[in-house]
Amino acid sequence: MELQLKICRDVWGTWSVHGLSPLPVSHLPSLSVSIDYAREKCAAAPATIELLIDGLYVVVHQDRGWPRRLVAPETDRPRPAAAGTERGAHPIWSRFLVWLTGPRQSLQ
Repeated sequence: MELQLKICRDVWGTWSVHGLSPLPVSHLPSLSVSIDYAREKCAAAPATIELLIDGLYVVVHQDRGWPRRLVAPETDRPRPAAAGTERGAHPIWSRFLVWLTGPRQSLQ
């Protein structure tokens, strides 16, 4: 028998897991915690998982043992700067404004 689970983000920014018990488990702090909770509670039995994340709908099938990683590990490291950005460089919005208001050539 395969489980049908739904993991969704609540309006409060927390996460809930539906399908493991009659009432959903709510107020989980993150998507990765929610997935870990579901995996542990169902002993990694085969499952079809619906993920509802801020309007994004994803369906994932997990075989016994849940071999697929659904989210990347959480880290506290800052994201690297985008290539070509330098200290003192103009922000993208100001470059866009210059492009928008700059001279235009005729397309004749």
